[in-house]
Amino acid sequence: MVQYIALTGYMGSGKGVLSDMLKQSGYKYVSLSDIVREEATSRGLEHTRENLQNIGNELRSQYGAGVLGMKVRETITREPDQKWVVDGVRNPACMDELRELPGLKIVGVSADDELLIDRILDRRREGLSMTCDDVYARLKREKGEGEPTDGQQVRKCLDKVDYFILNDSSLEAFLHKFEHFLKLESGEARPTFDEIFMEIAYTWAKRTTCLRRGVGAVIAKDGQQITAGYNGAPRGVPHCAEVGGCLREKFGIPSGQRHEICRGTHAEQNAITQAAKFGISIEGSTLYCNTFPCVICTKMMLNAGITKVVYDSDYDDPLSKEILGQQTGLELKRYEGKKFG
Repeated sequence: MVQYIALTGYMGSGKGVLSDMLKQSGYKYVSLSDIVREEATSRGLEHTRENLQNIGNELRSQYGAGVLGMKVRETITREPDQKWVVDGVRNPACMDELRELPGLKIVGVSADDELLIDRILDRRREGLSMTCDDVYARLKREKGEGEPTDGQQVRKCLDKVDYFILNDSSLEAFLHKFEHFLKLESGEARPTFDEIFMEIAYTWAKRTTCLRRGVGAVIAKDGQQITAGYNGAPRGVPHCAEVGGCLREKFGIPSGQRHEICRGTHAEQNAITQAAKFGISIEGSTLYCNTFPCVICTKMMLNAGITKVVYDSDYDDPLSKEILGQQTGLELKRYEGKKFG
């Protein structure tokens, strides 16, 4: 059994449900927000989400981005034999402070914006009359849009978790996913096929010769790996480091744009072309990748007959997302499970 579990995620994602489940199992609850609430009380301010966000940002700005995590860690270390669940983690620096606790596992919870907004409007937290636009603005702030680096940065936190869950269907399914995490940690459960193949994708990413980002991909069917690839220069071509550095960096090209200006081949492209080289059919297969596919990879996967893509981290390529939203032959799934990056 994991002794220390920390939770991060957007409002409405279901962190409270998991906290309640753990409390019933003997975990003691503490939230980083508790420290902020105490400060709000001392200032005579109402405990509205906006006030708490502002005070949290002030404390991080004054004492360091990880101050809330540090204070919670100090609280926990005073009862070292107690099992703890920590809620309200909203900045990566707080995660770093909490990771000083031995064996700590951080679980990230999320859902689509539309679903989060519907839940929050139904809940009407704080008794306020909020519109859809109000909730969306709060979500954007939690994600880190317009926030300082020591402010609300939940999106970055979700990229650094040990386990990721989507709360996008029933309560029963949500709890079942969390129970799998607990059983996986205790050795009572085997990894899912998604976890197996994503771990292999991350392993292939270690072979990258790209100077900006390591990406790995695996194509599988019926529970068996077919082919794999990683991003880097084509066969027989010098690596970027051998010819003076990254071409895209030299021209200042942002991520997700002008894919043709690059010496490298993407991991998904290499996995697909390896199948073609050896005459292996990948029609009806699933491609696992540790990042969202770009538009070139998307078009190749559609034409190759791949029917499902499981990706981990996001990648800002609007045209890829537009094309994927216009087709019905390729299922896109955000990876859930143990993280390996």
